[in-house]
Amino acid sequence: MTRSAAHAQSTNSVLMIRPGRFYPNPETAADNAFQRNADRGSNALTIMARKEFDAAVQTLREAGINVHVFEDTAEPEKPDAVFPNNWI
Repeated sequence: MTRSAAHAQSTNSVLMIRPGRFYPNPETAADNAFQRNADRGSNALTIMARKEFDAAVQTLREAGINVHVFEDTAEPEKPDAVFPNNWI
């Protein structure tokens, strides 16, 4: 693989959903090793997820990526809202 092929960029734009509420989806947590139990009522997890989200957006933008951010709403609750493939 050539150096230019190894560093080729497939897109310059991405769509990201900023979480309105963030917690593991109880319907998928049982068989998803990447999810841990968390209190759905805890705001601390949502705050942490938003900070991580905002940092990721900033990093992508600093790298020249055009990031389209859509804000999720807290209600109705949608634990999978951060996965845009579920939206489009």
